[in-house]
Amino acid sequence: MQTHRKFLAIAIAAAAGHSGLLHGQSQDNTGDTSLEEVVVTGSRIQRSTFDTPSPTTVIDKESIKMSGELNLNEVLSTMPQFGEGFDATSGSYSFGNSGLNALDMRDLGVIRTLSLVNGHRPVQITTDGNTMVTEIGMIPSELVERVEVLTGGASAVYGADAVAGVVNFILKDNYQGKSLRTQLGASQEGGGETGGVTFTLGENFANNRGNLAFSLDYFEQKPLLFRERDSAAGRTRYIPNPDNTGPEDGIPDFIIHNNITYPDFNISGNVFGMWNEEYQGIDWYEIEDSTVRLRTPASAISQGWMATDGSGFDPNAYNFARSPFERLNGYSRVTFEISDHTQLSADLMYSNTKSYDEIDPDFIWGTWVSLDDLDVNGIVVPDAVQQVLADYEDSSLQIPYTFTSAGPRWHKNEREYLAVSATLEGEFDNGWRWDTYLNSGYTDAVLTRGNNLRYDRIDTGTFTLIGPCVEQGNCPDFSPFTQASDAVNDYVMTSHDTTTNVTQHSFAANLTGDLFELPGGIVKFGAGLESRYESLDYQPSELWQSGLLSSQQTSIDDKSRSVREVYAELLVPLFAELPLMESLEFETAVRAAEYSTEAANFTSWKTGMNWALNSSVRFRSVYSLAVRAPQLGEMFLGTSIGYSDLTDPCDSDEIDGGPADGRRAENCAALGIAEGWDSNLKGQRGRVVSQGNETLREEEATTFTAGFVFTPTFAEGLNISVDYYDIDLTDMIVRFGANNTLALCVDSESINNDFCDQVSRLANGDVEAVRDTFINADGSRRIGIDIEVDYQFSLYDMIGVPGDLRFNLVANRQLESSYTATNNLTGEAETTDYLGEFGVPEWKADFTSTYYLDTITLRVTAKYTQGGPIDLDGRHERYENSVVEDSLYFNFWSGYQASNAVQLYLGVNNLSNETWTDHPYTSYGSANYSLLGRYLYAGASLTF
Repeated sequence: MQTHRKFLAIAIAAAAGHSGLLHGQSQDNTGDTSLEEVVVTGSRIQRSTFDTPSPTTVIDKESIKMSGELNLNEVLSTMPQFGEGFDATSGSYSFGNSGLNALDMRDLGVIRTLSLVNGHRPVQITTDGNTMVTEIGMIPSELVERVEVLTGGASAVYGADAVAGVVNFILKDNYQGKSLRTQLGASQEGGGETGGVTFTLGENFANNRGNLAFSLDYFEQKPLLFRERDSAAGRTRYIPNPDNTGPEDGIPDFIIHNNITYPDFNISGNVFGMWNEEYQGIDWYEIEDSTVRLRTPASAISQGWMATDGSGFDPNAYNFARSPFERLNGYSRVTFEISDHTQLSADLMYSNTKSYDEIDPDFIWGTWVSLDDLDVNGIVVPDAVQQVLADYEDSSLQIPYTFTSAGPRWHKNEREYLAVSATLEGEFDNGWRWDTYLNSGYTDAVLTRGNNLRYDRIDTGTFTLIGPCVEQGNCPDFSPFTQASDAVNDYVMTSHDTTTNVTQHSFAANLTGDLFELPGGIVKFGAGLESRYESLDYQPSELWQSGLLSSQQTSIDDKSRSVREVYAELLVPLFAELPLMESLEFETAVRAAEYSTEAANFTSWKTGMNWALNSSVRFRSVYSLAVRAPQLGEMFLGTSIGYSDLTDPCDSDEIDGGPADGRRAENCAALGIAEGWDSNLKGQRGRVVSQGNETLREEEATTFTAGFVFTPTFAEGLNISVDYYDIDLTDMIVRFGANNTLALCVDSESINNDFCDQVSRLANGDVEAVRDTFINADGSRRIGIDIEVDYQFSLYDMIGVPGDLRFNLVANRQLESSYTATNNLTGEAETTDYLGEFGVPEWKADFTSTYYLDTITLRVTAKYTQGGPIDLDGRHERYENSVVEDSLYFNFWSGYQASNAVQLYLGVNNLSNETWTDHPYTSYGSANYSLLGRYLYAGASLTF
C-alpha cells in the first residue's frame, strides 16, 4: 500500500464507541468539564485523572452503550491497545475456552494484562491451559460507570501481572430509582444473534446515610457456524501451485483455493480409498446403500488430503465461528455512613455462564487393510466394494471411519462465580484517609465433553469391538462399511466431566495523606499492605486421565499459595507557578512481594515526572519495573497428551520454506529424511505432550512511557495527547508451541539444538510426538506510540448550525513487536521483529464522530487495522496474495430521548458489510476481521 493511502485510511479510520475521555478528562454532552478528586488507576493517592503521569484512557458508559455490544470484551478487544485475547471465537478445539472473555493488551498475552473491578483483583478463572485470567464477561456492561485503561506496567501499585497494563472497571455506585434496559441484535446474513436485559433497583435509607442497590443482567448469544458464511474457515486454504517450477522462478509456490473439501474427513456416510498408480494418490469411493460411486479422484486431491474440485465433504459442517453463550449476572451493593468520617460498603457479585461448542464427529484415521484382514475379523465386504477391488486388480483398500450417526463431538462449559467483599474506609481529623478491604470468592467450572470415542472398546486397526462386550458375549454388530447403530454408539461413545475450582481470598489496607508542604505544593504519601491466598484444583474425569480417549490429561491436585505484599507511594510537587513551569511533580512507588511457591522475594517499582509547562501543555513520563510471578497452572500443570494441527517442515511441500539460505533442507537431510518425503502429519493432527515446570522464575519488564498533553486555550474542548511506550520483557514464561518447536529444530544452524530434543521421530522420519512445556525464554518487546484526540464544540457557535459535534481519535503506531531467543549454538541472543506482519499491524485506529441535537444523538465510528504480509522472510513468491488487506469498516448508532424516562436506539455495525473470507488468514474471522458481516440491533432504556 502506498504511504499516502495509509495516512488517508488512518485519517478517516477507526474507532469505536469509546468516546475515549481523553487522559481521563471527563466531558458529558453538556460540555461540563469539571473535575473531582478521585483515586485513579495507576495510583492510590487521590488526584484528578487529568493530572496522572501515566497515560490513562477512559471509556465512559455512554460510549459503551453506543458500541452496540452487550459483552464488554467485544467493546475493548477491538481497541488499538489490545490484541485478540479470548472472545466468542475462542472455542472449537480449545475445549475449555468457549464462553471465556479475557483481554490481551499490547498482544503480550492475557496473563500479562491485569483486569480490576473497582480497583481490586476479582476472583479469577482458568483457561484451557490452566492459567488464571479475569473473566470480564461476568461484568455486565450496563453496570459499568467507566473503564480506565492504563498503559505500561503498574506492578508497584497493584502487584504482579500488570506487565502490559491495567484495565479497571468502575461500577456504578449509589443507585436511586429503577431502570430497565433491553436490546436485541442480529446479523443480516443470519447467525450470531444477541439479546440482553438488565434491571437495576436502588434505594436510600436511614435518612440518606445508606444506599442499597441491586442489579440483574441476562445476556444470550446465538451461534454462528462457519458453514453459514461462504468460503469461510477450512474452505479457503493455500494449496501447492501445480504450475510451480521451483524456488525463485517468479511463480508462487502456493496459491489460494476457495472451495476446499475433505475426501476422507467430516464424512457424512462411508467411504474407502483405492491406490491410483498414475497419480500416486488415492481415489475415494462413497458407499450408498448397496452401490458404490467414485466421489473424489486422486487427480483432484492436493497434498493427499484436500479435494480441490468440491467433491469431498464440508470441512465446516460442524464448527462454530461464534459459540452460543448464556450469562446471568447478579450484583448488589450496600453503603452506609457510620459517621461523618467513616463509611462501610459491601458488595456481592454472582455470575453463571453457560457455553456450548461442537466439532466434527469422532473418527478413526484411514487404515490400509486387505480382504484377508477383513475376512479374518469377520467383516463382510459388500459386493460393490469387492467389484471395485477387482477393477483395480488390488486386494487392499484404505478405510477411514467417522461416527456420523453419533453426531458431533460437543462440549459444554458452565462457570459459576461468587464473590463477596467489604470495605471500611474513613478519614482522620488531620485529613489522612484510610481503608481496609476484604474479599473472598470462588469460581467453579464444569467442562462436559460428549461423543468421545473410547479406545478401550474398539480396535481401530481391525474395526472390531473389544472390551466388556467380548467377555459378556453381547457385542453389537459393527462394520466399517455401514453407519454405526445406536447400540454401537452407546457402547463406544462416552460423555465425561472435568471440574476446575479456583478459590481466592484477599485482604488489603491502605493509608494516604499529606506529609508537608513545599513551595511547589503538598507532598502526598501512600502506603499499604496486601495478603492474598489462591488455590487451583483441576480434576479431569477418570476416563480422561486414563488415556483411553484420543487425548490424555492429568490433574492439578489442589495446589495453593499465599502472597504477602507491602508498598509505599510518594508524590512530591517540586515547583509551581514559575516561568515555563506551572507545576513539576515527581512520584515514585515501590512494592515488595513474597510468594510461598517461589524461593525469592520480588520487588517492583516506578518513578514518574509530571511537568505542566502552562495551562495548555503538560509533559509526563513514567519508568517502572513490573513483575509477573509464574502461575500455579504454569508450574504444576500435569501431563497433557493431545493432538493438534501440526506442520512438518521436512515435508515435501514445506522443505523450501524457512531461512533463505536453504538450511532447512540440509538439516532435514541430517535427520535422515530423504528428498521428496511426505510426512505423516500431512492432513492429520500430531501428538503433543505438555507439562508444567516447577522451576520457573518470575518475569520482569522494564516499562517506559513519555508523552505530552495539549489542551489549548484557543480551542475550548480540544484535548490532544501523544505518548511513547516501551515494554521490555525478560525471562518471559512461554510455551514455544509444537509447530514452532518443529520449525526451530530444522531452521537453526544445525540440528544440534534444544528444539530437536523436544521432537520424537520414528526411524522412517514420521513425527511420533512433540514436547511443549513452559520455560523462561529470553524475552519480548513492545514499542509504540499512542495518539488520542478529542474535540467537542458547538456547531451553532462555529457555523450557525444547530447541535454539538464531537470527534474522537484513538490510534496506535507500533514501532517494534519482537521476541528474543538465545541461539543454542552461538549462545548469543537473536531478536526477531514481527512488526508489519499480518496480525502485528503498524497502525490501528478508532475514529468516532458524534452529533448531538436536543433529543437526538447520531454516531459514526470507523475502525481501522492495517494488514500486512503473512511471511516476513522476504520470499514473496512463496505465497499468492501474500499481503492481507487492511480492515476498515464503519459502525452507526442513533438514539432518541423520547422522554426523561425513555431512550430508544438502533444501530448498524459493519455498515458496508465487509467480509474477508477470500484469504486463508482471515477466513476464520477475528476481532478485526469478523465473519459476522452487517449487524443490526435495537434497544430501549427505561427509568421509572
